[in-house]
Amino acid sequence: MTTGSSPTGVSSTGATLSGSFSGETGAITETGFYYGATSGNLGNKAVSAGTSSPFSKALTGLSAGTKYYYKAYVIEGGEERYGAELSFTTKAVATSTVSTYAASSIQQTTAVLSGGYTGATGRVDYTGFEWGTSAGNLNGDLAGGSTASTFNASLTGLTESTTYYFRAYAAEYNENTGSYEYRYGSVMSFTTKAAAAASNGYLDCYEVPAITNLNGSGTSGNFSDRDDIWYRYYTTNAQRQVATHTFTHPTSGKKTRTYTVLYDGSKYAPVWTAHAMHASEWPDDGVGRTGSWTTDPAISLTQQTGLDNANDVGYSRGHFVASNYRQSSAKQNNQTFYYSNQAPQWQNGFNSGVWSALEQKVVDNAPSGSDTLYVVTGVLYEGSISTLPSGSYNVPLPSHFYKCLMKCTFNASHEITSASGIAYIYTNESHTGTNYYDASYVTTIDAIETRAGFDFFPNVPLGIQNAAESVATPLWNY
Repeated sequence: MTTGSSPTGVSSTGATLSGSFSGETGAITETGFYYGATSGNLGNKAVSAGTSSPFSKALTGLSAGTKYYYKAYVIEGGEERYGAELSFTTKAVATSTVSTYAASSIQQTTAVLSGGYTGATGRVDYTGFEWGTSAGNLNGDLAGGSTASTFNASLTGLTESTTYYFRAYAAEYNENTGSYEYRYGSVMSFTTKAAAAASNGYLDCYEVPAITNLNGSGTSGNFSDRDDIWYRYYTTNAQRQVATHTFTHPTSGKKTRTYTVLYDGSKYAPVWTAHAMHASEWPDDGVGRTGSWTTDPAISLTQQTGLDNANDVGYSRGHFVASNYRQSSAKQNNQTFYYSNQAPQWQNGFNSGVWSALEQKVVDNAPSGSDTLYVVTGVLYEGSISTLPSGSYNVPLPSHFYKCLMKCTFNASHEITSASGIAYIYTNESHTGTNYYDASYVTTIDAIETRAGFDFFPNVPLGIQNAAESVATPLWNY
């Protein structure tokens, strides 16, 4: 009879197996063990040094934290005889690889840190983050939210406009040493937001592209005929001004932004406009189209023109923020009829065709609940540019119109948890016989950013922003 016994000297890479036999009637010519990591499939053989009972064999080169199965054998008179299958588990050691992920939900005094680990053979009992204001002195310790393979934690009490450094860690138990071993990810950084931009006229909103060349503190004014308290900012480019227009919300009574525009006086047109769509915050009460065009009180008058003769040569005043985007009141709708919100756009088959169809889809799919749709509409001037006379001005004709859309979902703490993005771009000519969503018109926000030279939606958390801008994801059924 052949038997095995519990192994001794079990480590992370080895163990000594023991066996015995009794009742033999023939000569024992070999003793040893079969072993492997799968029960019933013991493909490895280890021969003991002697042929007497008991016998043993030291195994090496095993994998840490792994269960092995084995059985003793003897060869008696040329016939192998076996003991019962037994098992043991090698000791686990710290083998995990820890990754530090980009920070998210970055505000003036708070941020969310994220990390993860893979390949752990030992037991991970603690996770967390080291952090500080110097990459070489991470003296803060923040516990991770769980011991799962991905974990995060909220960092609070930070200082605005400050760069912080951090790295994730996992404490993995090493059974060989009987102690924890700390495994670390790489050091990453983030910068907290500057002081609240309320004094910047809503320029910190999620839809507003990055404006890096503001000049001065800005001014404001009131155009009561259109219920418009407006905010104006100059830039270091004398031709370009930024303006935000607001209206009185019909339910809350609070001033709410209508849209923001970057206006270029050398083009007599916007570079882009930015606004949000939500059924409650920007409701549609069906007041209709007022059609009352006038100069924008927030933009220098000498830089505006009404394109009064555009229709004579096939063009129209192409809205950036469409009239049907803003119909909470007649006065709010009037704000979409500022000269700063239009550029010459080919009418038949474009403004009245695919562009109008896209505008209507944006209206039809204005979110409710925890979603908000952010929209940037703009023009490009690529290639050889013609001009359109308008009074004493020669207005350059845009080569392209584009619309970038990012739909964001918020949690109960008003933090963005996910986003999807898509962009549409059209040459400034007739597109009769095509759908607004034809493949040649659809692209990514990243692609438009490259051509336009702007960073759109910069206030959306970076990881969520990058994912949404790199893929063209349809936001509704065509």
